[in-house]
Amino acid sequence: MRNLNITLFLCVGFLCLFSSQLVAQHQSYSYAEVQDQTSLELSPRGALLRSFVLPGWGHHYVDQSNWTRGKIHLATDVILIAGLVGFSQRANRLEGDLVTLARSKAGVNISNRDRRFELAVSDFNSLDEYNDYQLRTRNWQNIYSDTPENRWSWSTTNDREDFRDTRSKISKAENQIPTMLTLMVANRIFSGINAFVKARNIMDNPPVASVSYLNEFGTTGLTARISFQF
Repeated sequence: MRNLNITLFLCVGFLCLFSSQLVAQHQSYSYAEVQDQTSLELSPRGALLRSFVLPGWGHHYVDQSNWTRGKIHLATDVILIAGLVGFSQRANRLEGDLVTLARSKAGVNISNRDRRFELAVSDFNSLDEYNDYQLRTRNWQNIYSDTPENRWSWSTTNDREDFRDTRSKISKAENQIPTMLTLMVANRIFSGINAFVKARNIMDNPPVASVSYLNEFGTTGLTARISFQF
């Protein structure tokens, strides 16, 4: 947007200059200068909201020719999204392995069962062993009824330990998901604040452009100047 405004300003300035030369072709000018200050139609709030939607977008909106900081935020967001998807897929895959392992090695279907039941299956070799422990520790409220859907019996202790390790891997993968989401939110906030400040600074110190009949050496010739104050 800023480059477009500058280009349009220069084009209008050159056209005005050449028109003046045609109208006053029989006159001589010793010095003439036209100076104007562009007012960029940037919105700090717009830059902020764009960065909230997609980190880096606000920086691109403010300055399309120089948005290195925005590219960093954008790349960070892509990495975080990839990590989020990766951890989610890993958790889903391991969940499938967990269900298969319990069904094939312990003879129980843990699909749609709560976490307490999964812990019982991972910590005890059978339903009888689990209920016996609850009776001895007087945790009668934790006893499962002896029904086909609640019965399990591990073939070997190693199979049960594999089940426990798989559950641990699922928990670790799932625990990374909130972390990824938090970092994505933080990345958007930092990107938005930076883009907002950058847009506000440009609005407070817009570029100044001027055209003159005298060049910088003091001789007749066209000179165009653009200065930026940041």
